[in-house]
Amino acid sequence: MEASIAGPDASSAPDASGAFSALAGALHAELQRHCYRMMGGLQDAEDCVQETLLRGWREFAGLRDGSAGRSWLYSIATRVCLDALRTRRRRQALFGPSLDEAEPGSEPWVEPWPGGVPPSGPERDRDIRLAFVSLLHGLSPRARAVLLLHDGVGMTAAEAASALGLSVAAARSALQRARTALPPQDAVAADAPAVEAYVEAWNAGDVDALIGLLHRDIVLTMPPWHRTFTGREAVARFMTSVWPRYDGFRAVAVIANGQPAAAVYASRGTGFHLPHSLHVLAGRGEIAEIVLYAPPLGASLFAAFGLPPTA
Repeated sequence: MEASIAGPDASSAPDASGAFSALAGALHAELQRHCYRMMGGLQDAEDCVQETLLRGWREFAGLRDGSAGRSWLYSIATRVCLDALRTRRRRQALFGPSLDEAEPGSEPWVEPWPGGVPPSGPERDRDIRLAFVSLLHGLSPRARAVLLLHDGVGMTAAEAASALGLSVAAARSALQRARTALPPQDAVAADAPAVEAYVEAWNAGDVDALIGLLHRDIVLTMPPWHRTFTGREAVARFMTSVWPRYDGFRAVAVIANGQPAAAVYASRGTGFHLPHSLHVLAGRGEIAEIVLYAPPLGASLFAAFGLPPTA
């Protein structure tokens, strides 16, 4: 447990302190992923987790059923996220979007998540793919919350309603709307040979080889910017126009949202290759989709992925 969790009465309740520390430690990583699904951003998710642990520590003495600790802490986390989203909407209404937020009315976008979910344990079947999380952010916050508590945490509609202060009818309605709005996901993560070839093309500075890896109907998006390139020819024109601006590239394979991705470093006459962009890849055999987090957003993600500042 982090030091910031400790409450003013920790010394008077050592057993409760130890029990809460164990609960918080066991759930910290999955709460981060839950808050990420709710918020769509790495720092926002971590801020919500910290607030969740503070609230949880203050309220832990009132938890009567120790076996319900997991769902109880998830309920707090979800309410914290909803509060944060309401605050964000009020701020946007007053001041407009900040530079790191999408413009009102634009398509939802989310930051990539470093890594994936554990292959075993309570999270093993939970979806964290980028396309799924992006679709979640097309839902209302309430519908998103009910869906994640019901389908992800395993709460009944009645339990989710109680956790969020809703009527059971409202929770069921939100759940139905969420399921109707989420179409089946058919995106296939890029396979290992395609990712290896993609990384090698960047490292070799071979734009023709890179273009040769792309599916004819490839879609390249660059969140949060309003730029989408559809089809190999359009992507090729974009890549060949950008490529000469740099002296060279270095790329490494990483995992984002449980999917293969490439972190690309670029050099511009300095002799150093600095963080440039993060590319989340999909497609079997050929690359059929690239979600490219471009500068300055792409570079800011490298530390979150544990990548070195130069390559």
